[in-house]
Amino acid sequence: MDILTFQGFEIHVARRQIRVSGEFIPLGARAFDLLMLLVEHRERVVNKAEIFASIWPGQIVEDNNLTVQISALRRSLGSSSITTVTGRGYRFVAQPAQECVGAARRAAGNLPLRSLPVYGRERELIELLRAHETAPCVTLCGLAGVGKTTLAIWAARQMAVAPAYPHGVWQVELANVLDPERLVQAVCESIGLEVNPRDVPLTQCLAQLRHRELLLLLDNCEHLTDAVAAFVDALIKEAGQVHVLATSQEPLRLRGERIIRVNPLEVPPTTNAVDAADYGAVRMLLERVRVAMGGSFDPGAQDLVDLVEISRQLDGVPLALEFAAARVPVLGLGGVRSRLYDRLRLFSRGLRTAPSRHSSLQAALEWSHQLLPEPAQLLLHQLAVFPGGFSLQGAELLVGAEGDTQLIDHLDVLLERSLISRQPGARPRYRMLETTRGFAIEALNATADGVDWASRLAHAMAQLCMNAARDRDSVLMWQEVSNARAALTWALTAPGHEQVAITIATFISVGLGAAGATGEALDLLKRVRPLVNARCPTMLAARFWHWYGRVGSEGRMPVSLSVEAMLTADAMFESLGERRHRHSCQRHLAEVELEAGHAERAEAHLRIAHELEQGGAREADRMRRLRVESRLADARGQHDLALRHAQAALELAEALNVKRYRLLLRADMAWTQLQMGQADAAVDGCLELLVYLDDSIRQGQARGRVLSGLTAALVAAGHIERAVRSAGDSLLALRQADLLRARCEVFAWVAAASGARQAAAQLVGAGEAFAAQSENERDPISKMARQRAMELIEPILGDAELRYALAQGRNLGEAGLYHLLIHTFAPAPPLQH
Repeated sequence: MDILTFQGFEIHVARRQIRVSGEFIPLGARAFDLLMLLVEHRERVVNKAEIFASIWPGQIVEDNNLTVQISALRRSLGSSSITTVTGRGYRFVAQPAQECVGAARRAAGNLPLRSLPVYGRERELIELLRAHETAPCVTLCGLAGVGKTTLAIWAARQMAVAPAYPHGVWQVELANVLDPERLVQAVCESIGLEVNPRDVPLTQCLAQLRHRELLLLLDNCEHLTDAVAAFVDALIKEAGQVHVLATSQEPLRLRGERIIRVNPLEVPPTTNAVDAADYGAVRMLLERVRVAMGGSFDPGAQDLVDLVEISRQLDGVPLALEFAAARVPVLGLGGVRSRLYDRLRLFSRGLRTAPSRHSSLQAALEWSHQLLPEPAQLLLHQLAVFPGGFSLQGAELLVGAEGDTQLIDHLDVLLERSLISRQPGARPRYRMLETTRGFAIEALNATADGVDWASRLAHAMAQLCMNAARDRDSVLMWQEVSNARAALTWALTAPGHEQVAITIATFISVGLGAAGATGEALDLLKRVRPLVNARCPTMLAARFWHWYGRVGSEGRMPVSLSVEAMLTADAMFESLGERRHRHSCQRHLAEVELEAGHAERAEAHLRIAHELEQGGAREADRMRRLRVESRLADARGQHDLALRHAQAALELAEALNVKRYRLLLRADMAWTQLQMGQADAAVDGCLELLVYLDDSIRQGQARGRVLSGLTAALVAAGHIERAVRSAGDSLLALRQADLLRARCEVFAWVAAASGARQAAAQLVGAGEAFAAQSENERDPISKMARQRAMELIEPILGDAELRYALAQGRNLGEAGLYHLLIHTFAPAPPLQH
């Protein structure tokens, strides 16, 4: 039954939609599944246990989830459509009007009477049906195995019952039509048109179709695109009542053609996503596994994790999911998951009735591959060396084709054929599905053209990282992190590539540090530190030592080591005459000396920085120096002067549109207000800043500083519950920036104020250990926080208990500290601001 009709609404089963008063109403996947369960068993009450087992298999779900879905159905269908039987369950009670409209209106045609169920394609189906209302030709484009044919048949079955096609809906399978001259004959044979072999087939075909109203489903056109385009163009001109639905790996490129991209099924963003079964890829894989297991598969908790991870690793490609499900009876879900690294050989046995191009995953990819022009094939192989997607600039650096329009042309072919996809965003960035990438890597290795592509990738990444650092392009830098990691790992073990390794680690650390991922940045720099010797070019060595000292500040390594590294860098920059790099070094040296409590040394470095500005300096450098001047005044208790310096720097940041510095300076000003006893003003300033922060790691440093400042301001203002929530919200950002230990005293104050005295004492101990190891002097806020925490702790804990808790805190490692903080500040709903 295609359509179930009740009083006031229709259920379109294949479309997984309901239609109320002539309008299609969107329903979530869970709600529709629940509706169909109730409709199928409308002769009785369906109890909650049965509903949970069917709609949320293998999951622990609270009753309110079911209540939400029932409420959604009642809003759409009317409150009297589903009745609640107290203590038992629910029953569907809407009155049927006509149960099988679809069967009564079935048109002529050759569509299969049964078709595979489709999962997660509701959006594409709606888009397709709407497009067909106005376009004579709609083409579904996508990679081989992505489900174009299944979706097309599903849509065509809906169109078959429409009055617009009284002469039927006809599928023309073109995969085995290898000669373009046979195209028209294949169409005629599928529809049942007789043509005289002595006359022109196209003329006879058009003459017979001119007065018919039908839909042609031209399936698998990619190897005949020129011939199909010419045929469809003639149809549009000569047979206006014939509509075309085509499936192809590339568009037909006709005037009036509507192109709908069929992408892989959606996959959950994480392995442990609570709503994983709502995603099309997981739903499809689960159902296919049930079929493969004889219908008796009831997934447990680990099975659901495996289902999600298989779906994610296979990028949600339906054909790959089919192959994976077929291997489950032999290997189990865990066995399939553990062997996905060799998926092309694992998925080598398809259905006996499958087309040859779908007999294995390898065959499907080869079908797409052989249709490419040779230059596009070669480019596909080469681009596969990028593990994390690529930009146009990265592709140019890799293949040595900067400014070459041929590269853009070949990329366009790969994009058009869905072998790569363009990721959303303001600037072009491209991605290759992992299955396609594995196939292309094997093809690259098989060509044995003598080019060391791992070396080419490493050199390309080194140049790209330098370019991004030069342009202060933190967005590009962050996008390339996974590629840089892979290239660095290779360069560290490849003899003769030491300079490449140093370059990648040094310049990627610039982006990571600015983004707040300072822990990883320092790890990368430590990996290449043994390679920085007399053979290293002076400029590169100077950049390395500068960033090694800079990233190691704020307690990540002892102050003496940071100072030593930056003094080494400063001397090298001076020998090269690099005034601007010296200016940066002197600013950063001042910051590190301030952390150690050496205000006079910090002032001396700032004096040198100011002198370096004479004779012409960039406003951005002056802005950065003024920020450090503000922090120096703050450390000396000159809060009014600190605010004046910060305001001057802020005006420059706004004029230069430096968003990150605007955020950091406003956060600095809130910290100063807090020291001045203006806690409520500091709270307001931090809350205002939260509006401008996004969730990207590029703002990690600013986010950590703002959230920790807000936490301190809230507890100082007496808003304890909000301070606890703020502390919980800040943990991830501070951990990413490797600043958890530096904020221990603030956390201790919040914990003590909220009654968690034992945890507060441990946090004070962790703060003491941090100060001793880092050679840092506590900043004024940390000093105040420690004092307030101890005032709250000491009257409650005895001397022995306090000493024990402090000792526990001093011995906490990074993981232990994070666990303590998570336990103390359990995640809570986001702050309202």
